[in-house]
Amino acid sequence: MSQPEARLGREIQKACKARGAFAFKIHGGPTMMVGLPDQIMCYRGQFVAMEVKMPEGKTSKIQERRLHQIREAGGYAFVVRSVEDATDALDDVDTALDSPEPAVAESA
Repeated sequence: MSQPEARLGREIQKACKARGAFAFKIHGGPTMMVGLPDQIMCYRGQFVAMEVKMPEGKTSKIQERRLHQIREAGGYAFVVRSVEDATDALDDVDTALDSPEPAVAESA
């Protein structure tokens, strides 16, 4: 990871921890699953993953697949390019958790 992206990742992690998240950085290696998001966290009891990219950075196909797999499994997965993106993502989680459950139609 480039130095600016690493610095951004640390700032994002710090901001998420300030919001109460348990967050940690994923360091790739030969035994690590390819394409995992950079930041993994538990926030308000929910699994949240953030792929950190610089503003001009692009996600790879395998990164997009991992993000999709996390969402399909019921977790939250985001691509973030700034601390503001990360806090907005946590705001989205807050909104989802604080919204009243949709009404279930009763059968007649």
